[in-house]
Amino acid sequence: DPLQDLAEETIGGQPVSLLYEGIVEFNLGIEPFEFGFDLRQLSAVAGADPASGWDYVYDVPRPSIGPPRWLTDDPTDPDRRFWRYLLSGGQVHSSASPLWASVPFRPEPIRWPATFRIATITSVGAALALSLASDRALHDVLKMQAYGTPSENFRGGQMRVAINANAQATPPRRTNWDENPLTRAWRS
Repeated sequence: DPLQDLAEETIGGQPVSLLYEGIVEFNLGIEPFEFGFDLRQLSAVAGADPASGWDYVYDVPRPSIGPPRWLTDDPTDPDRRFWRYLLSGGQVHSSASPLWASVPFRPEPIRWPATFRIATITSVGAALALSLASDRALHDVLKMQAYGTPSENFRGGQMRVAINANAQATPPRRTNWDENPLTRAWRS
């Protein structure tokens, strides 16, 4: 029988739901897609013991699906990155306050660009062709459409189109020539 929905009460719904969740998070992890990150202020943990002499411990906002991509102490400056911290046990240890982080999360499918949505639909179809229908040939065709050849390392096919669209929508950052030890030493 065809699968009706991904609810736990439906026969086969829970395993398919787990498969779907895993594929979506895998696809979001292939490339830092801009629509999968949000700038959030970190909240200090009261009574926490900071590691290695830092002054504060911050929790990474939930529901994140990975560590922060970057931190900043000035969210109004898009080029400012903060480097004086330690990431340990899913928490940020630092002496700066306040801090913001670009946190990866799983956005609702309505927020996905069309290129990412079609790549994800095709990759879910490939997984379902193998797990529900045991059709290896259909699985291989759909996986090739979604991700390209094995040599492209999951960055070909429809996913390549999604990566290219993401690159075009991402604003360029100016090169920060002062962020190296030689220039800092020379200026001090």
